[in-house]
Amino acid sequence: MTLRRRLLPIFLLLVAVTTIADDAKPTPAAAELAAADQLFQAGKYPEAADKYQAILKSEPKLVAAQAGLIRSLLRDEKVEDAFTIASSDIATEPNAAALRAAMGDVQFRRGEIRDAEISYLKALELDHSQVWAYLGLSQLYDAYSLHRQAYLRLQQAHQLAPNDPEVQLDWLDQLPRKERVGALERYLAGPHPDNAEETKSLQHYLDDLKANLNKPPHACKLVSQGEQTDIRMERVLGDDDPPTPVGYALVVKLNDHNLKLQLDTGASGILVGRHAAEKAGLTRISDYRFGGIGDKGLQDGYLAVAEHIRVGALEFQDCVVGVSDRRSVMGEDGLIGADVFQHYLIDIDMPEQKLRLSPLPKRPDETEAAPTLNSNGDEDADEESAEPASSPPKPADSAGDARPATPRRVPQDRYVAPEMAKWTLVFRFGHALLIPTHVNNSAAMLFLIDTGADGNVISKRAAKQVTKINLDADSYVQGLSGTVNDVYTANKVTLHFDHLDQKNQGITTFDLSTLSADFGTEISGLLGFDTLHLLQIKIDYRDGLVDFVYDAKRWER
Repeated sequence: MTLRRRLLPIFLLLVAVTTIADDAKPTPAAAELAAADQLFQAGKYPEAADKYQAILKSEPKLVAAQAGLIRSLLRDEKVEDAFTIASSDIATEPNAAALRAAMGDVQFRRGEIRDAEISYLKALELDHSQVWAYLGLSQLYDAYSLHRQAYLRLQQAHQLAPNDPEVQLDWLDQLPRKERVGALERYLAGPHPDNAEETKSLQHYLDDLKANLNKPPHACKLVSQGEQTDIRMERVLGDDDPPTPVGYALVVKLNDHNLKLQLDTGASGILVGRHAAEKAGLTRISDYRFGGIGDKGLQDGYLAVAEHIRVGALEFQDCVVGVSDRRSVMGEDGLIGADVFQHYLIDIDMPEQKLRLSPLPKRPDETEAAPTLNSNGDEDADEESAEPASSPPKPADSAGDARPATPRRVPQDRYVAPEMAKWTLVFRFGHALLIPTHVNNSAAMLFLIDTGADGNVISKRAAKQVTKINLDADSYVQGLSGTVNDVYTANKVTLHFDHLDQKNQGITTFDLSTLSADFGTEISGLLGFDTLHLLQIKIDYRDGLVDFVYDAKRWER
């Protein structure tokens, strides 16, 4: 999990930087452009957009102002306005690298990932020093699970603009904890978006880093014999009469207390209610905020340590979990995200009600490593001991002083084992697995694979493109962030993903724009339990691969 995803994820956008040679005369708009850039840096996006628009009235072809306007609109969640302006600007200035990079940002936010890649590469073809394109490709290749390629693009951005706030924030993830402290202090002391929630989260993270700097990380290491297990899944029943299954849960032992945790591919880490945490004797270590579906925003909680966690035949030691301040979570003792097992090959066999965990295919020339449990949805502890990068760059700050910038590991690109050659490539955003899905005859949209959602969901924005919707006053939707205020029903739609078709009559519809903004790309719907319970789902988080198996006879049996 990246630092951005530990906070509220923010868009991949940079402030336009105007460099004026000593022997060049500044343009009349230079001072106004600098003022607009400062507004953008401060996170005052509507004001920045107004400033850029005022500049463009006098200099309509000033590319720096055009790109700044596009990025300001994106940050202000006016995605379609940004797309319209970017399309128009590129039509008149097709060879402007900054506009191509800005269009890549817009396309990425719209969920048009492959189109975004084309735009970023075109920008670099026009200008190989285009920082925004390198940064955009870094985020995009991470979504492809091409993590080494992502790191190399980020390294190039860092070499070109080490003091840019966006570059600084992304580069923090590459640093060991000790170096991250100083880098984060410099970031907070310099110009950066004045977002109260984000700044508070960053400051809290800095305080936590300092407090635990000389302590070993909570590694959640495997301490039992064997590296695989089969675990029986128990049905989670809904509130209808008679009750019907809405999910599956695992019995997980935290310390010496058994908890029933719903298995949720749409969640990250382990989250338990306060009552369950107290019974299990978990030790509180720091404050924590979390969120999900719902209109109530982030919820309060805390992080706590379990001395040991047992899942099936596997036992892990020294693990961090999340705890909600509420007594319970979603009617169960809590949730367990499938990404908790991301260091394993995960086989969720719905027809057999069984979860199988086994070793991932070994990469060629890979060194054996003991599996860990990603109980906190955070890979920090695991990555601290990974392979160091060779010949890291040593950039200088604005005063010219060299400062350490030693990446903590060289990430690995996706490896597709021969036996997985026919598996489906998905986009991974932190814990979220997004699969291209066609709705009726639409172009591909991104749907979240979400065993924690009772039924399938299509976003209000996507539904309006393919069918009609009606307000549904009788429907009730609740998530980790409370209830959803306005719920609609879309007419009949067919979802086509991988090699499967799922017909839906009256599919639930509501606004997913907050979720999309958090992940930085358009999430057009959720593939929920209504569909997924028919399937055997195999997941390789490391390589961004899934395999769906449907056997009608097996399911009926």
